[in-house]
Amino acid sequence: MSPIRRLPSLNALRVLEAIHQAGSITAAARHLRISHSAVSHQVKILEAWATDPLFFSKGRVTMLTDAGKSLAGVTHEAFDAIRHEIDRLPLRGLRSVSLACLPLVATHWLMPRIAGFNAKHPEINLHLSLSQTDRPVTPRPDIEIQFARRNQLTGQDIALLPGDAIPVCSPALLGGRCPDELLASGPLLFDEDLRMWSQWHELTGHPARSASGSGLMLEGSVLLQGAAIAGLGIALCRRCFLERDLAEGRLVALSDQAIDDDWCYFLRCQADKRHLPEIEVVLTALVDASAASRHARAAQFTE
Repeated sequence: MSPIRRLPSLNALRVLEAIHQAGSITAAARHLRISHSAVSHQVKILEAWATDPLFFSKGRVTMLTDAGKSLAGVTHEAFDAIRHEIDRLPLRGLRSVSLACLPLVATHWLMPRIAGFNAKHPEINLHLSLSQTDRPVTPRPDIEIQFARRNQLTGQDIALLPGDAIPVCSPALLGGRCPDELLASGPLLFDEDLRMWSQWHELTGHPARSASGSGLMLEGSVLLQGAAIAGLGIALCRRCFLERDLAEGRLVALSDQAIDDDWCYFLRCQADKRHLPEIEVVLTALVDASAASRHARAAQFTE
């Protein structure tokens, strides 16, 4: 086993971060409110520690090499994580439950349903944050609402909302055309999941369309649904988040044919937190809200 390599001092790393952000030793000294010689001393410590050059001189200015920039970037992220955790220290003393969820879940489902939570449970502080499917939240929250195929759920996960998606657009984009006409020729909106439209066309028998679509690629379901509301094209949106926009006329459904029936939004709780009473209260509230949503959708279909 190779020996563990010692890290440079925190002071040296702080100077590296400051030089990267400020652009020079002089500016870094001003930013850190220390002398130019103190910064230069830490630079020498880093140069002695590193096996690859971190700095080079350009005229009278000391610059970072690519290796120096890379280390400075990682250092900045690490210091930011520490700063963020220090800011959160007061929360640690509270009886709080941290909950992270995807942006669309937060804005279209969770927020309208937690208005009465504090009134019912004033002893619990709910700390909400946003997550992305491919970007894990750090530090890991107590409870997460994630998106995956149902067969990927573990025995401890709780299915919350269906993940099926249907094509929608703004009423203005549809105009007086029939939905099939617009689906055949109208601009398509895509997010990073390029399989969705090809899967929908294959399932419905509609002729396949080019992925060029409207020429607009969007990151995440919030932007995708927002672009559809803005009349920029046709989007495949998750049906469970469309109720209000459809009811209030911001969107119209072009077909009832859905894809991704085998996907869902689900709850995942840290195993070592599952037994805590406040965690159980939040989980129960989320599951009850999900059941109420399902009953409301069922009532719409039977009316």
